[in-house]
Amino acid sequence: MTDEAPPRDLGERIRRIASSIAGEDMSSGEDSSSIFDSAARSLGATIERWGRNPSLRRFLGGVQRDDLTSPDEYVELSANLGVSAKLGTCVRFYVDDAVADEVPIGNGSEVRTVIRAPEPGLYRVGVKICNDRGETVSDLFGHRLLQVASGRPVALVDATLVIPSTLTQPGAPLVDLLRELVDQGFELAYFDIHEKNRDALLHQEVLKQRLPPAAILTYSAEEEELRSLGVDFVKMFAKTAIRRLRAKGVPVTTILTERDDDSEQTRAERVRVVSPATMASRLAGGEIAEEERQARQLLEDREHSTSLDWRLDQTTESRLVPGNAFHAELDNHEARRRLFAAIDEARSSIHIQLYIVRPSHFAEQLVVKLVQRARDGVKVRFMVDALYSDQEIFGRVNPLILSLQQEANVEVLAVGPIESRKEVGISSLKKRDHRKLLIIDGRHAFVSGRNASDEYYVGFDEVVVHDNTRHERIPWLDAHIEISGPLVREVQQTFLQTWEEHGGAAIPPGETVLPPLEPQGSAAGRLVVHHGLADTNGLSMYEAMFDVAEDHVYIVNDFPIVPALERAIYRMLIRGVTVKLLTGSATARRSDGSFFPAPLHRTLFEYMVKAKLEPLLEAGVEVYEFSPPPSPMVVARGGRIRPYVHAKIVSVDGVAISIGSANLDATASFWESESNVVVQNAEFASGVEQRLQKLIDDSVAIDPESDYWKRERAQRAVVTTLWPGSLYS
Repeated sequence: MTDEAPPRDLGERIRRIASSIAGEDMSSGEDSSSIFDSAARSLGATIERWGRNPSLRRFLGGVQRDDLTSPDEYVELSANLGVSAKLGTCVRFYVDDAVADEVPIGNGSEVRTVIRAPEPGLYRVGVKICNDRGETVSDLFGHRLLQVASGRPVALVDATLVIPSTLTQPGAPLVDLLRELVDQGFELAYFDIHEKNRDALLHQEVLKQRLPPAAILTYSAEEEELRSLGVDFVKMFAKTAIRRLRAKGVPVTTILTERDDDSEQTRAERVRVVSPATMASRLAGGEIAEEERQARQLLEDREHSTSLDWRLDQTTESRLVPGNAFHAELDNHEARRRLFAAIDEARSSIHIQLYIVRPSHFAEQLVVKLVQRARDGVKVRFMVDALYSDQEIFGRVNPLILSLQQEANVEVLAVGPIESRKEVGISSLKKRDHRKLLIIDGRHAFVSGRNASDEYYVGFDEVVVHDNTRHERIPWLDAHIEISGPLVREVQQTFLQTWEEHGGAAIPPGETVLPPLEPQGSAAGRLVVHHGLADTNGLSMYEAMFDVAEDHVYIVNDFPIVPALERAIYRMLIRGVTVKLLTGSATARRSDGSFFPAPLHRTLFEYMVKAKLEPLLEAGVEVYEFSPPPSPMVVARGGRIRPYVHAKIVSVDGVAISIGSANLDATASFWESESNVVVQNAEFASGVEQRLQKLIDDSVAIDPESDYWKRERAQRAVVTTLWPGSLYS
C-alpha cells in the first residue's frame, strides 16, 4: 500500500480529515458531500485568512507576503514562525510542491531565504517546520502567492473595488470585468495602500467574490514605520509600488480604481488610471493595443540596460550623466579648507542650502566669507530649513542669518517657516528640507551631509579632549562630494526649483536658463533628489544598490535603518554578499566604551540605534564603531575616542557609490527632502572604499558576546520599548 500524496488545496485537506472523523466516504452521498465541501471551504478560507492577519501570523506563524516579479529576479521568501519556532530546528520553504530552500531556525521569530523566480506562473508558497532528522513536525497556517509575470501588460486592481465597505463605483460585476481583462491578454494583481494592513480582509473578499486568483500586494503605513498621523501618504506609496514593480521587470500599464485619473502626475508615471466603466468600454472597443506596446517596450528597454541603471532609472527619477570629475571628502579639516577655497574662487554667484546653521566658530567664519564675497560683487543666495536653523519660527531670527540679510547682495530664504502655534503639527515638524548644497558660479557643486557648525568641519586633531569634555565639543565623521562637469547643472537646477517653490526672491531670467556644461572628467554620475512625502527616491536608490550587489557593500551611517532597507540587507547576506557597516556613537564614548558627558536624549538615541543593529549583527553584518587615529590632543583615558558618525555613504562592489544627505532611516526615506549623488565609476568608488576600509581597520569591531555589548543590553531593550516611534519614524 502506498501513501497517498496530500492534497495541495487546504479545503480538500480539511474535507478529508472531516470524512475520516465521520467514518464514512464523503463521495457516496451528494447531500452530505456538499455540506462537508462547503464547511471545508469555509474553514479553509478562515485558516488562510488567519495566516494573512499580521497579529495572528506573529503568534501562530505564517509566510509573510505575496510577491509579484519577473523570471530570474531574486525573490525573498520570509515567514514569521510564532510559537511554531519551538517545534523544530529548521524551516522548509515550498514553491508549489518543490522544496525551494531549507533554513535553520535561529534565535529570532523570522526566517527568510532568497531564490531566483521560476518561469511565469502563479505559485503557492508554503512553510513547514522540520526536526533535526528532517521530518515535518508542523505546517504553518496558510500560504502565499508568488506571481511571476509573463511580459503581458499588468493591471493593478485597487482594493477599494474589492472591499465592499468602500465600493462606490456602480457598474458590471467586478468578476466579469476582471475575467474579460485576463481573456484579452492582461495579467492582474490586487493592491492596497492603507494605514492598516488589510491583507487578510482583501484575501477574504477575493475568495468570496470568486475573483481571478492573483498576488495581493499591500503597502501599509504601520509596516513601513510611517505613522500617517493625518498625513496623506497614498500617492507616495502608489508611485513607489509601480516603480518597484517595473524595476523588477513587471510591465505595469494600468491601475483599475474607483475613478479615472488623467492628471499630469499619472501621465508622468506612464500608467493609465481608469474606472471599471472606462475599462469595460475600452475592452469592448478593442482599445488596448497601447498597453501591449508599452509592455513590450519596457521589456526591450530593460534588456538593453545594466541592472543598476535600470533600477535607478525606474525608481529614482534620476538620469546618468557622463563626463564629470568627482572628489569625496571625509576629513573635516580638509572639507572646511575646500569649502572656503571654493567660496573664495566665486566670481558671479554662490548658491548655498543648509539644514542647520548653529552658532559656532565655523558658522561665524562662513558668514564672514559670504559677506566678503557679496561685497566683492558676487550674488549670494542663502537657503536654510527654518525649523532647524531657528529662522522665522514664531518670529525668531538667527543672528548669523540676520547678518547676511542685512547685505544688499545677499538674498535669504527660510524653507518651511512656522509663524504661530496654530501651524505646529506633525507635518510641519517632520516634513523638513534636509539638503546641503553649494553651487559656485553654476560650475562647481558640493552635495553634502555637513551642516554649518563646528562638529561637521573641525578635525579630530584640532580639539582637546579630556575625560570630562562635553559630547558637543567632539567632532563627528561626515562626508561631502564635489562635482565638476555636466552634472552640476542638475544640482543648480534643483536649488533654483526649491528657491522658487518656497517663495524666494525672483531670479533674473538670464540666471534661470542653465546652459549645458562641458565635460570635466570621465566619470558618470546621477543626482537623486527625494521630496518629502511625495516620493521615496532616496529609499529606492539604496534599495536598488543593495539589490544588485554581488560581492560586498560598505554602509556608513548612524541612524536606525528603515525596515525596507533592513530586508534588502538580509537579502544581500543570504546571497553571500559581505556587508560592512561603519557606525558611531550618538553620545561620544571614551576608549573603554564609557560615555562622555552629554544630554540625556543623545544617550537614549544611542541605545535605540544600537538596539536596531542587534538583528543585523546576528544575521551576519559586520558592524564597526568608528574611532579616529590617536592624537596628542586626546588625553581622555585610553587615548582614543569613539565619536558620532553623521556621514551617509553606501558603496557597492567597488563600482558605484552614493554620498549625500539621505540617512537610511524612516525620516530620510519618507518625511524630509534629500539629495545624494551616485557615482557609477569603478576607479572613484574603489578609491573611496579603500579609505573606508582604513577607517574600519582603525575602528572597534562590535562583538555581540563582548562585555561592552552585553552591559548595555538591558538599557537598549527598555529604550526600544519606550521610544516614541511615531515622533521619530
